[in-house]
Amino acid sequence: MTMSVKSRREYLNTMRQRYQQTTSRTEKTKIINEVVKVLNYHHKHATTVLNQPPSAPKPPVKRHRPLKYLEAMPVIQSVWEALDYPCAERLHPMLLPTAEILAKHDEIFLTEEICEQLSQISRATLARRLAKWFSPKQSLPQNKPANKIKSEVPIDVYSWDEDKPGALEIDLVEHNGGSSLGQFAYTLNMVDIVTGYSRRRATLGKGQKGIFKEIKLIISQWPFTIWALHSDGGSEFLSDHLVRFCKENGLEFSRGRPYRKNDNAHVEQKNRQYVREMVGYERYDTPEEVAWLNEVYALLDAYVNLFLPMRKVVFKERNGAKTKKRYDTAQTPFQRLTEKDVLDDNMKTALLKQYYTLNPLALHRQLEKLLAKEASVTSSDLNLGMDLSVTGIGGHKEQKIKC
Repeated sequence: MTMSVKSRREYLNTMRQRYQQTTSRTEKTKIINEVVKVLNYHHKHATTVLNQPPSAPKPPVKRHRPLKYLEAMPVIQSVWEALDYPCAERLHPMLLPTAEILAKHDEIFLTEEICEQLSQISRATLARRLAKWFSPKQSLPQNKPANKIKSEVPIDVYSWDEDKPGALEIDLVEHNGGSSLGQFAYTLNMVDIVTGYSRRRATLGKGQKGIFKEIKLIISQWPFTIWALHSDGGSEFLSDHLVRFCKENGLEFSRGRPYRKNDNAHVEQKNRQYVREMVGYERYDTPEEVAWLNEVYALLDAYVNLFLPMRKVVFKERNGAKTKKRYDTAQTPFQRLTEKDVLDDNMKTALLKQYYTLNPLALHRQLEKLLAKEASVTSSDLNLGMDLSVTGIGGHKEQKIKC
């Protein structure tokens, strides 16, 4: 590796001091050999250099030249402002043409001397002059809105043994068919990590306002009190709308770590089981297909929450690279809600009525028909004699499907 002149000088000064202070011939020979090896000097030249007195550092040379282009500086400043404070590389080729336009509009006054200076000034000189001027762009806030939102939403992970119902994980599943071009449907999936109660809604696109509208709708229909929301770091969730909503309603809002899907393990499992395995990986990008997805989810939510059993981890022990887990007896989300005693009397009565009225086998058949997209099957054709809507928090109702 080539040594700079400054480094070479400092190295030689150090070696000269060592060489001239030692009296041992053997030690002096070692120093000479080291200088020869490091600087690639001849042995005789190294001896001569080491016998010289240490060189004093040279003072920096100051150039005393008068500044040029002083007459053109006010014009350059006006042109710089007119072009919205560009860098020297962008400003330099446009100096004279823009100055002539400004002079035509009586913004500046040009003389032959100023025009000559504008054509002669180099890009490097122009960059040095611009560096000393203040640009209003330098005073703009450096923190982007997204970074400000992220600072308000802490990174956290729910405990695997959380026992208080009302802690929800939320996520989006995209239905793009393998291509991210254009606009397509997304499924918003929300699940309570304690009871496993979950809800789904489809929406076209993932704009912050649209996603917040669906989150607010699902929360208003949730059968028990919610106290926390947890999402990934997607911009569709880290929005002013949702942050303000959580603050106003006393909800703890947190986000997972980047590239750590297991931070949202509960909702990720539901994404696969109740979204991908149901509607697949096809592309859905029309309002009609979004409406069809919501018809599927209206049936699926009642079927899953009332009749499909699930198991929860009740013991976890890590031993090296292996983790030993023990699960409880399988129960439906509705049974877990009843066991936790988090439902008020009206909600409990409404869910019990659904449970005893709905036929799970008939629901299963309806889902199969709807997923097959049979032309003859519509929401008005399904008739089980039961309204699947349940009045939730805030008095709103789900989309009604006569079954």
